[in-house]
Parts: sequence; C-alpha cells; structure tokens
Amino acid sequence: MAHAAFSPKPIIEPKVAISAFLKDMTKAAKRTFPAWEKTLVAGLEDCTLSYDQRRAILEIHPLDDYYLAGVIALEAANIRALFAPDEASELMSVLAEHVDAAAERTDRVVSDMVFLIVNKIELVRGIDKTKLPYDQVVKAILQRLGVDKVEATCHLLTEPAYRHSLGEPLALGVPDWWKTFQSKYKITGDIENAPREIRVETLKVAPTPHVEAPKKPRRAVAFV
Repeated sequence: MAHAAFSPKPIIEPKVAISAFLKDMTKAAKRTFPAWEKTLVAGLEDCTLSYDQRRAILEIHPLDDYYLAGVIALEAANIRALFAPDEASELMSVLAEHVDAAAERTDRVVSDMVFLIVNKIELVRGIDKTKLPYDQVVKAILQRLGVDKVEATCHLLTEPAYRHSLGEPLALGVPDWWKTFQSKYKITGDIENAPREIRVETLKVAPTPHVEAPKKPRRAVAFV
C-alpha cells in the first residue's frame, strides 16, 4: 500500500512570523477594546472620584495602547513554552524590535509594558498554574493606571468579579495564535526559499476557549 508523501512544514523567518502576529493581535485589540473600556469606565463610575482623579486615570493614560500591550503580551507569553530556547529568544528579540512601531508609537511605552506583563505571566505560571494569565494582564494595566494608589479605587484591584469582567474580552477575544502557528510552520532550517509573508487568515486562529467566571469569593485567591 502506498503511503502519502510526508510534507514538511514551511520555514518562516522570525520577523515574518512576528509581523503576522502583530497584525492579528492589533485586529484582536481593536475588536475587543470597546467592551473592555466600557467595563473599566463602569467600575470607575461607581467610585467617588474627583474630576482630577478621574482625568488622571482615563484621559492622561493611553488606554488603547495599554490594552494593545496586554493583548500582545497575553499571547506572547506562550512563546517560550512552545519553542526551543534559541527560537524563542529570536522571536522575543524581533518582537521587542517591532512592537512599538506596530502600535504606531515612537517611544517604548508599549514594548516596556508587553515585556513587563510577559514576565509577570511567566513568573506566576511557574508558581501557581491556577492563576489565570489574562488576570495578570488586567492587574498590570490597573496598576499602570494608578488604580491601586487612589483610596477610592484601590478596592477594584482586589475585586475578583470586577477583574474577571475586565479579563473576559481578553479570555474570549485573543486568538490562540502561537500554538496554531507552530502546528503549521517552523522557524528554523534553510530559510533561503522561505515565504516572505504570511497571510494571517491562513492560520485560521480561533479565540481562546471561554473561561468560566468564578461563582464564589473562595476563588479570589486566583486574583492575588
């Protein structure tokens, strides 16, 4: 009986992979940011904030850029777990080089936050696998906004229900990108004839599966 010929995975250069990744994460961020921002504002409106305090949180900070950094970091945190150390290092290096430009920034606001969050997710993942990566994103953004430094809002940082609501757009709307990429492509090998572009839609990435909200306060430990 004849066997089907083995078809090796195409080789994709790291910079090509990162370019496609950033395009898809940017689309995911734009699609889910309105729901996230609505939840953020609703929580703050329930707090007794002065005009200056509210402005310091909602108007001075680039909320959409922080959120984009969170979306990118949430999925970039999977790179080191999925790829060999040298491959992961190259991908992360290229990501650091291009992420601010992809966010249309000339400073390092987005890249610094991306790697801050990635490190937080990786650290927590190594200590307690029950703590959810998207919640680390939410916590990092709230801290960057200074929510924990204002008496009227500091309780939001430790409210499981509120942080879960903020995390839901991330949990539902960020594609499982790198796992899908790894199943279709390689990033090492002879790249002389490697494709110079990836059509993001060819990956057919699906959103991360739904994560149920905690039903009782006893799960608050996952948000510490």
